[in-house]
Amino acid sequence: MKANVIIAHGPVAEVFELQQVADPVPTACDLIVKVLTTSINPLDCRIRNKVSVPRNFPLTLGFDVCGIVVEMGRNVTGFEIGDRVIGSPTPFRNGANAEYVAIDHRSCTRAGTLADATAAAIPLVGITAYEALFDRLRVRSGDWVVIHAGAGGVGHLAIQLAKNAGCRIITTASRPESLAYCTDALGADHVLNYRETDVAGAVMDITQGRGVGLIMDNAGGECFSRSLDYVSPNGHICTILPVAVDEQQGYQLLLKNITLSYQFMDGRRSGGRRSGRPNAAQQESCHGQVLQKLVEMVECGQLRPHVSKIYDWHDLAQAHEEMERGHVMGKLVVRVTN
Repeated sequence: MKANVIIAHGPVAEVFELQQVADPVPTACDLIVKVLTTSINPLDCRIRNKVSVPRNFPLTLGFDVCGIVVEMGRNVTGFEIGDRVIGSPTPFRNGANAEYVAIDHRSCTRAGTLADATAAAIPLVGITAYEALFDRLRVRSGDWVVIHAGAGGVGHLAIQLAKNAGCRIITTASRPESLAYCTDALGADHVLNYRETDVAGAVMDITQGRGVGLIMDNAGGECFSRSLDYVSPNGHICTILPVAVDEQQGYQLLLKNITLSYQFMDGRRSGGRRSGRPNAAQQESCHGQVLQKLVEMVECGQLRPHVSKIYDWHDLAQAHEEMERGHVMGKLVVRVTN
């Protein structure tokens, strides 16, 4: 089969190459999916740019998929050949920037009535947003929640999920179109221009000096560091980035009794959902269940994934360049086959 692979870590212009590679072979729990659409996530760019864990090349990125089931492992249940499915391939195997991809069936669900492009925009960001809000932060109706980078891939779904749960949302953006999108389309209660506004001061004003107890950090860096100034005592910050704290920040967290947690979709949880402590296989099952909920929410109009642009898979390098320029609203989708 053909795949648009990277042949090394490095700059966009140097590492992408269209190659003929071996067809994926299913494990007992895998679906082999003919890829219709995939999408670009910041994770793709981070893996392409540097070594996080040792990787073998050529490496196929692409951690969302909408496609057709063409083969199944012997332990697969609940699916049939010909099903149109969505899922998020693990970043520790080859991804969906190829004609076919192998993916654990417990990380998939049927795509229902969703268009191919919409379906591919959901899995990785949708699971990330859902788990950060409901497994880590454990949001409840009436909670004030800060969701950073509200117009981005994870952020725009997180705002909608939290609003549907009855939360009140403060979010951050900078470009005029992003600010308007967060206000008008997503319905955030307060939208702060982080380039022009003292975010910490604004949050304290909004909350009448109490600060906010729940923060979802989708930006990292300085955004994360400044969040420590307005998280309320006994609060919780969940970040989806590999942030670290220095000793001074550690004291801030300690003296205010702040919980800091990380959300990585493919991470192995030491704890579980409120109903139990799932093992690895049960965790994969949860991902499929989350995706099913998200598909149903899109179908009934409660969730609206935003696709800002669709690329042909031969143009992956350009898609990565756009992602790395920053400020992508929603998702960049890649069409692989028709």
